[in-house]
Amino acid sequence: MKWLFLILFFIPLFGYSQIKIDDVGDNWKLRVDSALQIIKKYDINSYDVVLKYCKNVAFWNGNYSTVEDSQTIVITRKDITNSCLNNISAILVHESTHLKIMNEKIKYTPYDEELFCYYTELEFLRKIPNVEFWLINHTKKMISYYGE
Repeated sequence: MKWLFLILFFIPLFGYSQIKIDDVGDNWKLRVDSALQIIKKYDINSYDVVLKYCKNVAFWNGNYSTVEDSQTIVITRKDITNSCLNNISAILVHESTHLKIMNEKIKYTPYDEELFCYYTELEFLRKIPNVEFWLINHTKKMISYYGE
């Protein structure tokens, strides 16, 4: 009976791999973890995409959050320090969509890929009650830009 309990206890640990969040201080790791919980709470499908394709979250001093390889999301210092948790959540959803496209070898032009990622981000943001208007507005602006 003990063996059955141990097996059942450890099965969830192997179902999804844990995302490694670089611990660079200033509570950045906690902010990303909190953003992940927002995604999990409001959009389980997006959360599953993040868990499946993102293995690492890192940070950098560049101008835009991006992906570094086929499994790493890189968030800018500006986004992690000067932004709300809903924006960090949107970044994770957006960038994990890029990772999904990359890993599944889906063929898009660069503009069409960006457009698809922004549509996915907008769909996610609309699920968050009382989400900041500027987030929706910015995403719509980017959809308009890439849709031209």
